Amino acid sequence: MKKGFALLVALLLQVCFAASVLTAENIKLSFMFWGSPAEDQAIRKALKDFEGANPGISVTPLFATYSGAEYDAKMKAMSESDTLPDVGYFGGSFYDYASNNFFLDMTPYIEKEGLKKDYLPQTWLTYKDKIYGAYTAAESQVVYYNKKTLQDAGVALPPTDYKKAWTWDQYVSAWTKLTIDKGGKHPGEAGFDPKKVVRFGVFHETWDQMLFPVVWSNGGDIFSEDGKQILIDTPETIQAIQRLADLRNKNLVMSSPGLTEYNSTSKADPKVLLQNGQIGFYVSGQWELLDFAGMNFPLGIGALPIQKKPAQLYVSGINVIFKKTKNPDAAWKLQKWLMSPDKTLDLYAKGLWMPTKSSWYTNKEDLAKWVNNPAHPAGFKEAVLDSMTISRVAPARIKNYTQIWSEFVNPEMDLIWLGKQSAEVGLKKAAAKVRASGLLQGLW
Repeated sequence: MKKGFALLVALLLQVCFAASVLTAENIKLSFMFWGSPAEDQAIRKALKDFEGANPGISVTPLFATYSGAEYDAKMKAMSESDTLPDVGYFGGSFYDYASNNFFLDMTPYIEKEGLKKDYLPQTWLTYKDKIYGAYTAAESQVVYYNKKTLQDAGVALPPTDYKKAWTWDQYVSAWTKLTIDKGGKHPGEAGFDPKKVVRFGVFHETWDQMLFPVVWSNGGDIFSEDGKQILIDTPETIQAIQRLADLRNKNLVMSSPGLTEYNSTSKADPKVLLQNGQIGFYVSGQWELLDFAGMNFPLGIGALPIQKKPAQLYVSGINVIFKKTKNPDAAWKLQKWLMSPDKTLDLYAKGLWMPTKSSWYTNKEDLAKWVNNPAHPAGFKEAVLDSMTISRVAPARIKNYTQIWSEFVNPEMDLIWLGKQSAEVGLKKAAAKVRASGLLQGLW
């Protein structure tokens, strides 16, 4: 009897063990993200590496294009159809979703492992004292240029020290020298034809968060710190935005729809235009380094223009774990993996991200692991890393930010960029609409 009972127990244990193994080998996660084709490949490799280090967990990559409202609409549709991923990038509507209980509270995991102190303080995104998201990376704004284009045009290379950067006017002067039409004329010269430009001096991104350093450098702002006032109609902000619009419409050193042969028929990638010498400078985000690393031309990096003072932006997408996940522990493992530079070094060393883990800035050996490589050109540390000491976080905590920007600010900005109204007229109209809307309700 005892022998039979022991045999039964042994069989039950084997069944339980087999069941546990089967369960461990069948944990399936999905990860949703956006980015360029190079980022798509980099993230897929990181997910494969995670699978290799965590037998029994598989991750399905879900790549989506990102255009702000388009991604938000996709997320809304997925939430309504109960098809949200387990883990993924998230955009400007983070706090709207956090307040509606869409995300898993990561606080218990972070506290259990004592991780909070190891990361940059702005990394963690909280709502009602609970951590529902983490910035995917540390990102900033960067001035890129093609060294050969500048050298061939006899234009000096810009400084890399963010404290000694060129002024706005000095940059405009360089961009003017670089801008040339088919007849060899520059803006301001007799006979210059703005409809036959073969090379522009600059392409400057103008989506919302790329505007902040320009505005901050001039002493302006978009919103008050408490999120209760709109400040886009202040003289400093109006002046900064007008200077940016003037690049297209007055200085004629930056392309605009219909102004150039190549841009009137297609939306050419500015990185390709920079490589081909069709633009001299490109002002965009640090993440572009990943794509640039695979392009064969002499890339240079300069410090951002100074108007009244140096300025820099801390910007990033957000990583979240969706509350609907059936495997929260495994989802947390994936989240932590992507935040660990020692596990996902390629994402940093190849230029896509900058770490959120503090020691990877302060420890010389860790810093060298991701900075000392061809993906990070000479001057990167002085122009970008050092400038992060003065960076300000984009205003993600302002209630109704996405709606305010898309409904009231963007339509007026579009007319400003096209030269159909001045910054003063457009920004005052936008500010009045925002104030009348009642959507300025402080911070989350």
